[in-house]
Amino acid sequence: MSKRVLFYLITIFLVFGGIVTIETLLAIFEANTLPHNALNTSNTFYMLQFGNVSEIVSILMLIMIPISGSLLFTYIKNNNYFYSFIQRHSYKKFLSKALIVTFLTAFIFSLVILLYQLLLISLSIHPLDWGNIDAKNVISGVTMFDDGNLSSTVKFILLSSFGWGIYANLVFSIGLFIKKNAINIISGGIIGSSLIIVPALVSHLFQGALLKMVYIVSLPTLIAPGQMNVQYFGNQNQLYLYFVLSTIVYMSLTLGIVYFWIKKKQKEG
Repeated sequence: MSKRVLFYLITIFLVFGGIVTIETLLAIFEANTLPHNALNTSNTFYMLQFGNVSEIVSILMLIMIPISGSLLFTYIKNNNYFYSFIQRHSYKKFLSKALIVTFLTAFIFSLVILLYQLLLISLSIHPLDWGNIDAKNVISGVTMFDDGNLSSTVKFILLSSFGWGIYANLVFSIGLFIKKNAINIISGGIIGSSLIIVPALVSHLFQGALLKMVYIVSLPTLIAPGQMNVQYFGNQNQLYLYFVLSTIVYMSLTLGIVYFWIKKKQKEG
């Protein structure tokens, strides 16, 4: 691995880890004025997640999580020795490895950050409940998973991390057509913002079935399940269904872009 790429990756982890720590400690400081119970812990955790946290942190998440796994492959693709690399390894092998590494890195990066936040909050405020879910907590939650129960939060963490992996692959696939490394690095923020703003604007025009289609392609459905609630989706079973549909759409789009890029490169010779 290039020393420059390794330096960038270490910087990404340190910078983002520092930002997450500061945001979490500030949230804990504010939450300590409230009763120390499981629901307070749950509320604090979900208020720090994508969609509820500040716009600056949200943009940084869109940039840093996707690029954490794809930076090396982006660097290889945009260098002069790429074609000599392809002569030894086919386009399909290069892309297969890139997509797998990009997904796993984004998944693990997100998973570690979310578990780190949950641990800090739980130690500072109160552990989450292990038993049955209190109906009062469900009503008081800020999102669909926010009920003070550990199992609910673990489900959210796994779904969200998986969604970040899928999104990272989409960003990488689009980045195949971008030749400037600097633009590739920030492309996650541009793509992610578009996948939030455009569906939000379009949703004002539709109702019923069409609104549900917009909900499927909206990025928060994939990376922050339950954070963006729509009146038509009132239970977790529906949430899981639309998460799966969103995953299928994003994966299909990624594979379609990758296939088109391979064909384009093969024609170029």
